[in-house]
This record gives sequence, C-alpha cells and structure tokens, in this order.
Amino acid sequence: MTRFLSLFLVLAPTAYAQETYLPDTQECTFENPDEQDPVILQSDLQQLLGTIPVLQADFGQLFTGYWTNWSADPMQTGLAKLAVMRGALEYYNLYDVYLPGQLVGNEDGTTVCGPETAFTRTLDGTCNDPVDPQMGAAGTRFGRNVPPPLAWPNEATLMDPNPREVSRKLLQRKDFEEVPFLNMLAASWIQFQIHDWFSHGDNSTTDILHVPLKSDDPLHQKYGINYLAIPATAPDATRTAAEQGVLPPTFTNEVTHWWDGSQLYGSDQATSDRLRTFEGGHLRIDEDGLLPESYDGAEDAGFRRNWWVGLSLMHTLFAKEHNAIADMLAEEYPEMSDEELFHKARMINAALMAKIHTLEWTPAILPNKTLEVGMNANWHGLNEYLYPQFPFQVGNAVIDGVVGGQRDLHGVPYSLTEEFVSVYRMHPLLPEKITVRDASSGHVVEVVATADTRDDDALALAREHGIGDLMYSFGVSHPGALVPQNFPKFMSDLRVPGGFVLDMGTVDVLRDRERGIPRYNNARRALLLPPVSDFSDLTDDKQLEAKLRQVYDNDIEKLDLLVGTYAESTRPTCYGFGETLFQVFTLMATRRLQGDRFYTELYTPEVYTPEGIEWVESQTMVDVLLRHYPELAETGLAETDNAFYPWE
Repeated sequence: MTRFLSLFLVLAPTAYAQETYLPDTQECTFENPDEQDPVILQSDLQQLLGTIPVLQADFGQLFTGYWTNWSADPMQTGLAKLAVMRGALEYYNLYDVYLPGQLVGNEDGTTVCGPETAFTRTLDGTCNDPVDPQMGAAGTRFGRNVPPPLAWPNEATLMDPNPREVSRKLLQRKDFEEVPFLNMLAASWIQFQIHDWFSHGDNSTTDILHVPLKSDDPLHQKYGINYLAIPATAPDATRTAAEQGVLPPTFTNEVTHWWDGSQLYGSDQATSDRLRTFEGGHLRIDEDGLLPESYDGAEDAGFRRNWWVGLSLMHTLFAKEHNAIADMLAEEYPEMSDEELFHKARMINAALMAKIHTLEWTPAILPNKTLEVGMNANWHGLNEYLYPQFPFQVGNAVIDGVVGGQRDLHGVPYSLTEEFVSVYRMHPLLPEKITVRDASSGHVVEVVATADTRDDDALALAREHGIGDLMYSFGVSHPGALVPQNFPKFMSDLRVPGGFVLDMGTVDVLRDRERGIPRYNNARRALLLPPVSDFSDLTDDKQLEAKLRQVYDNDIEKLDLLVGTYAESTRPTCYGFGETLFQVFTLMATRRLQGDRFYTELYTPEVYTPEGIEWVESQTMVDVLLRHYPELAETGLAETDNAFYPWE
C-alpha cells in the first residue's frame, strides 16, 4: 500500500482550481434530461474502455494538485477516471475485521440456511451468503476502509483539540446556509436510508467520556456543568480472547448491513411481527392513513431512534408502498399466502428504495452530468442506459451494470464500515424550523421549530396537518448545506433520556475519534488522495481558515475528518459535498449492490416475479408520492422529473 501511495503522489501534477461550492442552481439541475444532447457516442464506449488501462498505468492523471480532476474532463474520460478510482479503492480499501480464516461473526456452523433463503431475504440478514451465513447479519461487525493499523483510537489525543470547542467554533450554525437545488425530502430521505444501513445501538452505561467545558461555554453558564458526559460506544461483545491486542477495537451493527428495508420491517422476527397485519401481506396502517401509535406515543416502525416528522413522512409513504405492492402481487398470484406476499413485497420495496437512492437522490445532491451517467451505469450498465436499442455484454460491471450481474466481494466479506458511518454525518441538512404549507393554496399554515417535531410530536403534527400537506411543505423547502458553521443550533443543547445534555457536534467529532477514524489527512492518504499541506489549500474562506488554525493549533495533521470534509472549498462541479467523503461513497455505493445476491445473481423475475421487476424498474419517487397522495398532482411535483428537486 505504501508503495502504491508513493507512486501516485509522485505522479500527481501541480495545483488546478476547480469550480467551488455553492454552484449556480441553473448549472446544476437537469429539468429535461431526455432533451439533453447525447453525452457519449456509441463508438466512444470502446474509447472509454481503452482509456482505463492508460489511467491505471498512470494513476496521477486522476489528480491535479490535491484534488481529482475527472469533473473537468470530457464525459468518457471522466467516467474512465471514476472507474479507475473505484477499482483502486476496491483493491486497497476493503478490510476484514475478523481473524484470517475465521468466518463473519466467528460462525461455528450453527447457522442453518433453509431452502427458502435461496429466494427470500431473512429478517436478520443471515444466509445472504450460504457459505458465510453471518455475513451482513445484524449483530456483526462494521468493517473498515482504512488499514487496521490506522484504526486504533489514540487515547492520548481523544480530547485534542477539545471536541466541544471544535463544535462551538467550527460546526455550530451562525446563519442558515441552504442548498437551493434540493428540497427537504432529500434530507429526510438520507436519514431514512441511514437507518436501514447502520446503528451502533445503545451506548455504554458504564463507560462515560467527559468533555471539559470552558467558563464562557453557554452550557456551563446555563446548567452550571463543567463537562459534557457522553456515554461511550458500547464495546463489541463478540470479541474473543484471541482477538484482543491483535485487532483494533471493533463495533457491531444493531441492524443488518444489507440494503433490505430493515428500517421499515425490523431486523428481527419480533419487530416484524409487531408491525404486520398478517392479512394480505400488509404492514399495519391506521384508519387515518398514519403509522400505528407505539407505547410511548410516537409512531411504530422497524427502527425508531432519532424520530422526527421527516422520518414519519418517509416511513408512512413506504409502508403504504409495501401494501400497494402486496396488493399487486395478490391480484397476480391469488395462490400466494400472507407470508409469501409479505416477504416478496418486502424485497420489491427494498429494491425500489435502492433504485430511487441510486438514480434519483444521488444525482439530486450531486447534480453533475458525469456522475448522473455513472450512477445509472451502476444500476443499468452504461450500455443499456445510453443505448437500450443496442444491448450487448462485454463482461465489465461499468458497461454491463452491477444490478442483475455477478456478485463480487473483491475478496473481503461484505459489511458496511466505520468510515461509511462517519461520512454520512449530515446534520447540517436540518433547518431550525419547518414551514407547514397548505398543498392546495401554497399558503403558510404554521411554522414549527424542528426541535418540536421529534418523537410523539411528529405524530401530533401528522394528525393536525395530514401527510399530504407535510409532503408538499418539505417539497418546497430547502435543506442546509454540508459546510462549516451550519450545524443546527437546536442540536447544540439537547436534553436526552438519562438527564444528559448533549451537543451533537461534539458527539460527532468524539465518535470518530473513539472509533478509530483517522484524522483528515491520514484518512485522505488511506483513501488514495494526496494530503493537504496547509489550511489555505483546504478553503478559500479566510475567516474560516483563521478559525481552523486557531482551533487546531495551526497543525493540519490534527484536523478532524468531519470538519475537513465540510471545509473543502474545492469540489467536483455541482457537488453538495467534497471529494474526501466521495471516496468512501464511490466505493461503498457500488459495494452495497455488488456484494448482495439479491441485487446481483438473484435479481431475476424468478425471484422477484416479473411484475416485481417491472415495478422496481418503472417506478420513481414521483410515482410513489402521487400513488399515495394524488392531491400532490396539483402542485409542482407533477412538473419535476426528480422529487428531490424543489417543487416550485
């Protein structure tokens, strides 16, 4: 690995300034993509394939100075560079967290994979791979995208610099900076998806991290406390004696690692049973069209942590979509039992969400044409996406697509990773308030503090205004930008069960450090990017640069990954986040599909039914919204090709 890094750093040319964030809205939306000029001629497919070996031989061509340069290139060259980078990351940045020769979960042969697992997902994620049956299951470990030696947390620097001071001076919002080309459904969507992917579960009840507060700290002055008490991440209870001192600290995922809709259905039988009607394959929906109420007054769902009205909207929508799919299957296959209908609808619904995320949410937050083509190539294959009238197979995942192709684990058991968790810290997307509007008139009905839409307040808001009006309100509102000093103010003073006062900015910084996430420059080195030599190379904002120097003692090597990714001024054209974060995204966005049998070898009409495949391939987020809330057809939703763009 060191030899490879040295090679590309030597080859990397000198500095080049790309366009910076925030981009012009008109440059970054594609209202009528079908009317765009063809981006690649059919003959250019061969040129793209021929470009890849050249770039592999000279990795430095991917960089200009500290930054990648693919977005400034012609389409075929840019796609080739993205393909080469993904291939390098797949080779160098997937690490197992079990001892050599040991199966995932230290499997001892007791997990039995019944014949039904050849065509149905299990709820707990087991048996996706019959040979390594615990791979991807709930309760198994997060993997790593950095070499294990870099994943040991440094106890001596856990509080250096003080994470609360990092949060106060570099994260907390001064003025709300919004993203003009996205709506609030995009912010709700990503948290909805994150809850399908990962959770570290309940924190430790005995190991408390104490973050000192300065005398001028508002939390000290308000509560008279001298430190923030933050429960540490719960340790991995599956560690063996042989692993101690050999493997860096490991942590387990409370939910399945698969893209399987577990946030809706749960990752265990008891949760799933609680949410079902056991009639027609349906999930429970109350007579008023809302999710059922749980014991604590909030809505019931497969995953209920950090609940707020944005999650309420997504969960309600896709619980209804599940039931619509089950009804379609019941009509086509009247012999199917309730159990069969439920699990088949669950698979189809999960695949539809995966496709919406790949082909709609991602191109919305990263509205770059090369990236849009690349994400469509991930799903359909470059050839089918650009030339459906002339399909052919060349045995290449870029050209043929990942979905429906051959599963490829790249030699490492599948799991989501701690670095993947880290780069999806997107709290700045949340605004301070939610403006509720009437969908029929557009008039403002109520303005609610976002902090007052949590837990049972979300259900109260849904009952008062209705999901349709709330969907419209989110469709015409904008989220915050992923930049420094844009962390929601209400998240800096949160009261949580147990009597704790938390600042989520402090928590986010501390979580990375305690879980062994390398600091910014070390993360860049590990992720095949050149390190940044000075704060002035990171940002062109002189005031921000001065604050970074002050907080981090003028030492760029101390910079936290979270802060560095927010601060990157140089970003690929029209990107809502920087390229350090994008490296992990580039790798794991494909791996979530390519490592899963149900998106590769088992993504067939025989497993999903022909009607199920057609449902996934033909439906969009706009279709889903209009199916369940047809009144939204009278709003700007009907005029947009992407439901995550503003509906004005």
